[in-house]
Amino acid sequence: MTPDEIVDLLTTCTAFDRRTVGEADVVAWHSAIHDLDFADAQAAVVRHYQQTRDFVMPSDVRKLVKLIRAERLAREAVPAPDAELSDDARAYQEELKRNIARLASGWSIGRALAAPKTDPNDAYTQARGGDRDPKRIAAIAVPCPWPPCQAPRGSSCVDAQGRRLSAPAHEARLKAAGVVAGAA
Repeated sequence: MTPDEIVDLLTTCTAFDRRTVGEADVVAWHSAIHDLDFADAQAAVVRHYQQTRDFVMPSDVRKLVKLIRAERLAREAVPAPDAELSDDARAYQEELKRNIARLASGWSIGRALAAPKTDPNDAYTQARGGDRDPKRIAAIAVPCPWPPCQAPRGSSCVDAQGRRLSAPAHEARLKAAGVVAGAA
C-alpha cells in the first residue's frame, strides 16, 4: 500500500472509532502493513468493526487479511499448472504458487469452458451447475463490492459462512452490474 492508501485506511478506521490521525500514524501503519493489498486491508477493518468495538491495530488488520485470503482459497480449487510444465519441477511449482496467489488476491483463474457470447446453451448451463438466473449471470460479470463477500468476477456471492447465496447476488453487486435500480 502507498502512504496515501494508508491515509484512506486510517480514515475508514476514524469513521468507526473517532480516533485522531496524524503523520506519525501514517508512517507507523505504513511500516507495519505496507505489503498488504488496500482492498483486503479495508475489508479487514470493516470486518473488525463488525465483530468488536476495540480499536483496530495493524496486527488485527494483518490477521484478518490472512483470514480473508484463506477464505477465498477455500471457495475455489487451485487449478493445476499446464501439463507442459510437468517436466520442469521449478516452473511447475512457480506456476502453482502464482495460481494460489492470484486466487488468494481475489482474481479468478480462467476455466477450460468459457462463457458464451449469447444465451447459455445446455452444455454451458450444465457445466455451471444448472444456473439459469439471468440476474446471477449478469452479476457475476463484476466482482462483488460488498466488503464481507468480495467474491471475484465469475464467482457467486457467499454468506458469512462461505455458503453460496440463494439470492442472485448481494444488492451492491447487482447495482454494480446494472441489474437493479441505482446502478453505478
